[in-house]
This record gives sequence, structure tokens and C-alpha cells, in this order.
Amino acid sequence: MLNRILRKFKSISLRLGMKTFDQFKNIKPFDRLDSNIIEQNRKMLEPYYKEYVRDISRADMAASIELAAFMFSICKLNNYTKLLDMGSGLSSFVFRLYAKETPGVKVYSVDDDAAWLEKTRAFLRLHQLDTQNLFTLDQFLTSKESGFDCILHDLNFVEVRINYVDHLIKLIDKDGLLVLDDVHKPDYMYAALKVLSKTKAKVYTLKPVTIDGYGRFAMGVTKD
Repeated sequence: MLNRILRKFKSISLRLGMKTFDQFKNIKPFDRLDSNIIEQNRKMLEPYYKEYVRDISRADMAASIELAAFMFSICKLNNYTKLLDMGSGLSSFVFRLYAKETPGVKVYSVDDDAAWLEKTRAFLRLHQLDTQNLFTLDQFLTSKESGFDCILHDLNFVEVRINYVDHLIKLIDKDGLLVLDDVHKPDYMYAALKVLSKTKAKVYTLKPVTIDGYGRFAMGVTKD
């Protein structure tokens, strides 16, 4: 009982330390983020999203259209050139569609399921998008890649995902952004905030722009 009470107070304390979405929009380079831009990109991505959840993955398993539109928008606004997708799928499509429109962009897609990585490869090929730098998790961890402008962490289930949060914060550039999806799950949010509290990082809720019909939403992490 005492442990549960202490954990609850610790969870509340960690949540209070999280910054708001308005604070996120007040820092550069995210101050140019606009709801109209996100909505335009959502409409552009929606046909691909519908195809993906019809043919590849269930809607409750795939990245949401809300998250997809947000990720595409920040990539466009900030001219990101090195992107990492931890947990391949629709998000890999979104990053690589952006890369197709933006010269000089490198995208790395990582999955701990080799069969799923091949499904991602097939979907990318179907839409004539680049399929370079698709890695299994083990391959990526030995690659020593770092300096990413943006990382989306959506690998496997959250019980597995939490093990790589500390590592990924080290891989983003000093002005980069790490996005953690599915923090609507209290245990995952608590565990992630606990890990991040031991690093020099600032955490922002992205709930206003990423919450979907299942109640899923993301948070953003920047280096202090």
C-alpha cells in the first residue's frame, strides 16, 4: 500500500514537471507550427493512411493520422535532414514521403521484427519511395548512427519500448526532437518520465495535436 502511494505521488510530481504544448510552440524552431498547416497535411496524408489501415495494419495498431500529420508538418517546417523511425510502418512512409519532396534527407527505419520490416519495405516500394536504411534493431544498435534531427519512438509494445528511451535521447542533435507515442498509457508515461528526469531533457505534452479516437497521444522531448 505504501509503495503504491509513494509511486502515485512520484507520478504526479513527474507529470507536473512536464511542459505544456503552448510552451512547446513558444520555442524555436517549433514556433512556426500552425494548426492550418497540420490540417492541410492531414488531408494530404489521409488517402495513404486509409490504404495502410485497410491493407497493412489495424487502425488501433498503426500510427494515427493525427500523429502522422504532426510529424510531417514539423519535418517540413524545420527542414529536418536526418530522421529515425523506431518502429517501422506508416511513420516510415510519412518520413520517406517528406524525404522524396526534400533533397538531402536521410531516413532510417528500425524494427525488432524482421518480417514487419519487410512489410514496410513492400509498402514503400508500392508508392515508389526510398527503401534504403531499413534496419533490424540489432543492426541499428551496432551502426553507431547519431545526430538525428527528429526521432519517432514507436517500437514494439511499450514494455519493450521503454528500454530504449535513455539511449534515444543521446542520439538526437542538440536542437532535435524525440517524440514518444502512446503516453496515454499511465505506466508507460510514468516510466518514460522517470527515465527522462535523470537526463538533461525537457518534456512537452503533444496531446492537443496528436490525440486520436482511441485516446492515444504523444509527448516531445528536447535536450536542455
